[in-house]
Amino acid sequence: MAGRSGAGIASLRQILGSPPAQEPRIGDRPRSVLTVVGGVACTVAAVLPSFLLGGLASLVRADLRFNEARLGLAVGCFYAASSLSAIPGGRIAERLGPRRSMAVGIALAVGSLGGIALFATTWGRLAAFMAVGGMSNGMIQPAAALALARGIRQERLGIAFGVKQSAVPVATLLAGLAVPIIGLTVGWRWAFGGAAVAAVGLLGMLPQDRTASNRERPRARGRGAKVDRGQLPGLARVALASGCGAVAANSMGAFYVESAVSSGERLALAGLLLSFGSICGIIMRLAMGWIADRTAVDPLRMVGLMLIGGTVGYLMLGHTAGTGLLVVGTAVAFAGGWGWPGLMQLAVVQDHMGAPAAASGIAHAGALTGGLIGPITFGWVVSTMGYRTAWSAASVVAMLAGCVLLWERRARQEGAPS
Repeated sequence: MAGRSGAGIASLRQILGSPPAQEPRIGDRPRSVLTVVGGVACTVAAVLPSFLLGGLASLVRADLRFNEARLGLAVGCFYAASSLSAIPGGRIAERLGPRRSMAVGIALAVGSLGGIALFATTWGRLAAFMAVGGMSNGMIQPAAALALARGIRQERLGIAFGVKQSAVPVATLLAGLAVPIIGLTVGWRWAFGGAAVAAVGLLGMLPQDRTASNRERPRARGRGAKVDRGQLPGLARVALASGCGAVAANSMGAFYVESAVSSGERLALAGLLLSFGSICGIIMRLAMGWIADRTAVDPLRMVGLMLIGGTVGYLMLGHTAGTGLLVVGTAVAFAGGWGWPGLMQLAVVQDHMGAPAAASGIAHAGALTGGLIGPITFGWVVSTMGYRTAWSAASVVAMLAGCVLLWERRARQEGAPS
């Protein structure tokens, strides 16, 4: 089995055109661990404004007096700013390096979280500071992908991206815990304020810049590395599928607690169930990254199958009654419907090693566009037709995303030379 795994990794290197892996040098492993930990911590800070708002939505809405549709719009402002800044953020990361790009992103995250805690006294101010947080996300995500692509050995990228993409469910885990621990005790503003203070400390955890490989270096000068034009159509389809998947997943992140409360669950329990779902998502992302490093699994195909499986969870969230079935639906929705981003980023980076941040920025822009459309549309559907219809629509969009990826993989295989 070990021989087959080694042969598969060697074949993958030949396909990607990457140089053979060298034996690890002294200090390489600690540096790689710091790269992953720093990337994860910064990514948590980047996405935390969105998920804190989703977890604490009942308290924030009661204080600022706005409905579910405006909740979706506020979250949509976060993802709109993220989407608009993701592609420029990828190019900036290629030019400045991940460390400086992530420092700018952390500064924006601190401004967003601190601004909400201190100055968000109206819905308009809340939406404005959410947009600032979205700019942070657009800067940090491609920079973190570049840090991993340059700082982690090829055969360990799967688990590295699994860990990195676990930052999103870690953020939802923290948001869920913030409901009973902070929101229901000292108030929701303290949760945002504490997160801002913690984000300042991340400036000391930024991963060190690693020199680009010889193959990357010529293209990384001047105007920055760019994706080859011939690869853009396939990358665009992957971005489309990622966007459809994010429509469902980010709607769940924004409205899960509100939906559970509307079905009769207590607010504190709904927050804890959000944390439970996040743990399921973390386990799935890490497991799939580990599997991707040790088997010949096709990342795009696995993502497609996971999205299709996640539709069952979305349907259960809207069409079942009782805490027991809600727990099952939560596990399936978070593990399948939201456990795929690590594999998606792995596939994109492996296919575009010459410009990993630029390619990641394009794919991430698709996901962020879905994050923009999803909560806004979901909130409107909830306010007009109810949660059952909204969850049904989310499941349909997730199914579409899975089918697009399976079709894309099949098209690539049929078009590949024999």
